[in-house]
Amino acid sequence: GPGGWGPTPPERLLPVRMDAERRKEMPGVAMALVIDRSGSMTGLPMEMAKAACRATVETLQGDDLIEVIAFDSTPQRYVKMQPARYRSRIQNDIARIQPGGGTEIFSSLDMAYQDLSVVQARKKHVILLTDGRAPVQGIKDLVQAMLSESITVTTVGLGEGADHDFLRAIADTGGGRYHAVPDPTSLPKIFTRETELI
Repeated sequence: GPGGWGPTPPERLLPVRMDAERRKEMPGVAMALVIDRSGSMTGLPMEMAKAACRATVETLQGDDLIEVIAFDSTPQRYVKMQPARYRSRIQNDIARIQPGGGTEIFSSLDMAYQDLSVVQARKKHVILLTDGRAPVQGIKDLVQAMLSESITVTTVGLGEGADHDFLRAIADTGGGRYHAVPDPTSLPKIFTRETELI
């Protein structure tokens, strides 16, 4: 290629190409935001959690991938995995998140795992936000499996009611960070900083 052999008759004869194949650029980041929408998140915590999701979308590059899963007793994909450049559509989907009842972390983390394991990205990351306590059965094994596929997990414990010891252990196991957040108004800043770090 640098020798100026393409396109020339020798290049056509040889079983090699003189220019490097143009590879499709792989997204730098694929992120899953897993957000607690149990009844205790009603009001300011829910609004600030949604603001944190929106701030994350604004921080990502257009080709980076994002999804938002909100959970109470069951998980729901409010934003399916897609490039962050579809910002207005993603923001509208985030706005639809409403509080429900119950707190079930395992199934929502597992959903994020399934989604992230099939996408191509150089860095795959989950932010889990919860303000309460939930059954812990199987979660540590799940996070270990995620880390073995290079999917890291950061946890955010909101308020005094969060299971801080458990969430710290999850972040340690998942190769991420743990943030204890007493005040919901600081959630957007935490999510933005975390996204910039990734």
